[in-house]
Amino acid sequence: MSDIIISLDQGSSNSRAAVIEAATGKILAKKFVPVPFEAGQNSVYYDGAALYNTQIEALEEVKKHFSLNEVKAIALSAQRSTIVLWDKQTGSALCPVLSWLDGRAAAISAQNLLSQEVFHQKTGLYNTPYFSAPKIKWCIENYPHVKKAYSQGRLCVGPVASFLLWRMSEDKVFACDSTFAQRTLLFNINTKTWDEELLESFGLTKTILPEVKHSFDDFGSYDGIPIKLCLGDQQAASAACGLLKEGSANINYGTGGFFLLNIGQKKDFLPGILTSLAWDSSSKNADYILEAPLITAGSLFTWLEKLGFDFTLQNLRDIAKVAREEVLFLPALGGLGAPWWNYKLKPVISGLEVASTKEDIIFAAVRGLNFIMTDIIYYLKQKGYNIASLQMSCGLSKDGVLPQLQSDILQMPLAQQEEKETTLIGAAAVCAKNMGYDVESWQQNLKLYTPKISAQDAILKYQRWRKFFDWAIKQNF
Repeated sequence: MSDIIISLDQGSSNSRAAVIEAATGKILAKKFVPVPFEAGQNSVYYDGAALYNTQIEALEEVKKHFSLNEVKAIALSAQRSTIVLWDKQTGSALCPVLSWLDGRAAAISAQNLLSQEVFHQKTGLYNTPYFSAPKIKWCIENYPHVKKAYSQGRLCVGPVASFLLWRMSEDKVFACDSTFAQRTLLFNINTKTWDEELLESFGLTKTILPEVKHSFDDFGSYDGIPIKLCLGDQQAASAACGLLKEGSANINYGTGGFFLLNIGQKKDFLPGILTSLAWDSSSKNADYILEAPLITAGSLFTWLEKLGFDFTLQNLRDIAKVAREEVLFLPALGGLGAPWWNYKLKPVISGLEVASTKEDIIFAAVRGLNFIMTDIIYYLKQKGYNIASLQMSCGLSKDGVLPQLQSDILQMPLAQQEEKETTLIGAAAVCAKNMGYDVESWQQNLKLYTPKISAQDAILKYQRWRKFFDWAIKQNF
């Protein structure tokens, strides 16, 4: 048996683990464990013990098939803005774990006196309730156990990755990397340190926050296996989708939707777009990534299912054959992210007739996601950014409907990463690369899509969308 890496991904819906061959990138074993969560009006949250236990269950399941001397490292990736507040004496979460989708801290976010320009220039992000700092303040104000632990110096606060590392290392490691630290809204990407002005604006102290290390670093060990990588899930997924080079771009449709563009070592700040950090190590500075989150993608279809639309995403091709284009759908579930950042917007459907079917509505939602993504890409192109190559990773569909629609509207070639487990593969790739393995030789499971409609048809479809979009924005109240 050759050397292997165990890759972990603690995500919004599942905790995943995979055993990946370091020389080839081949997945030798994998295990997914669903993560229970609660969702209410403007709230999404987890139980801290469940997050840890599901991840360890997945890890133990894949680990038992291999001897420990074959495993060279553990690579950890996780959802980025979901925040855990725990007691350093017991290691237990002191309150529900607020998901990145939880918006209950909106009032705290709005009360902050620093301007959005200050937040953008310091953190690369914007002050919204979907990042961690407002959530931290909200938890301190709303959970007496948290407030007491804070006043007594027992409070640890960190992204999910920090909580997992703390527990996996038996309380020896309290750390994260900059891709996680940035998502707190408390980390300055220019100085690569916790920022006193940002902390003070939320009434917080850095003593509750983890040490910020390189993405590839020493993060302790679990069962004798060194933990060598800590990396945000979108950065990990993008590493598996060609985003290691300047000018490369990736669309990722999962629970949320994301567009990421590698702009190299020179950071840039574009209005409405996030400037994120890629992975780093002691020998490599992080590249900068322009990032545009959609807020919703897969969650939009979960919502439709809850409304009674009986379908599966595996049937998109069949749905596409019968759906008519008269129906248009603004997928503003929870609002719209970059570059609009408007959380008051709601979904809008137009073009319904007596003869309309559920297939018309479902596929209009699919097209809506593609059009919103096109809006983002055109915005970046208008600002002078070149997209040399474009890949898509997509947990929503295996049948090629989404990438073909995107290629048609953009009128450019697009490669879909057919391996669904891009986050697991990407985390392992970054880890293996820094351990000296040739990840450039890892097999890329790509399928190329090229436009199947004319440029004129693409223009007409997009112009119709823009008219609808402008109208739909005005209808929101």
